[in-house]
Amino acid sequence: MSGKAKKSENISKLGRLTPIQLVGITILCIIAAFYLYPLFWMFDSSFRPATDIFQFPPVLFQHFFKAIQDYSLQSFKTAIVDWNVLLSFLMSVIVTVGGILGTLLVCSLCAYAFAYLEFPGRSGLFILILGTMMLPATTMVVPFYKVISTLGLSDNLLALILPAAMSAFGVFLLRQFYIKIPRALMESARIDGASHIRIWWNVIIPLSRPALAALSIVQFRTLWNDFLNPMIILKSDTLFTLPVKIQVMDSQHFNKPYDAIIATGFLTALVPMIFFMIFQRQFIEGLTGGMKE
Repeated sequence: MSGKAKKSENISKLGRLTPIQLVGITILCIIAAFYLYPLFWMFDSSFRPATDIFQFPPVLFQHFFKAIQDYSLQSFKTAIVDWNVLLSFLMSVIVTVGGILGTLLVCSLCAYAFAYLEFPGRSGLFILILGTMMLPATTMVVPFYKVISTLGLSDNLLALILPAAMSAFGVFLLRQFYIKIPRALMESARIDGASHIRIWWNVIIPLSRPALAALSIVQFRTLWNDFLNPMIILKSDTLFTLPVKIQVMDSQHFNKPYDAIIATGFLTALVPMIFFMIFQRQFIEGLTGGMKE
């Protein structure tokens, strides 16, 4: 169908909407604008001088074309030069990528065991792992710090990467996806003499890419936005991730760098959105595939 024909069809559909449907669509658009406004404000403010950030109504609504012409990258330059935000960005990338790789490895192996291996206490252990999802994160702060200190990993990025490798939600999601894979594939591989590790790598992993992509996105959001654990573990300024760096910038009592804070916040929010838009199809496929069983 050509673009012109498709446009005509969409206009025709709009013409067939009832008044109630039009009211519903209008309400949904208002709600969407309500949620998108903070993001839009942050985008606009990140390109403005600090003196314009807190003007109300925003400068963009007062003098639209002049406001667009006044855009500059000075806020990003201040954040990068004065606050070393690029190094914090690199630390966030290391923690997030390392945590995702660890999660995929550990959770996929655990899910394989719960889906295909028979061992005593399998059901009880699986329920116990699921039960950890009910624990409030704040109750785990002190035990988490105690374990990390005992292992000598305080002020070390490994203290953020290694615990992230174990995710109860990841085990549940992958296990639900694995049990839908026909067992005949595994039995054929076993007849050919393949070990469990080889079946996991050559059969299960290629078939479970949607679920692995969904788990990667969930972990990406969790690790990229994590503030509590890096704040507790990291002490050196050179190891701070982006959320901690923003808190450090905001803790200044004099000459608080609002322009740099807004620019860093926009950079922090932009990366997960791009990541989700690229992999949104795999994310939806993985979640729906895991929950149908």
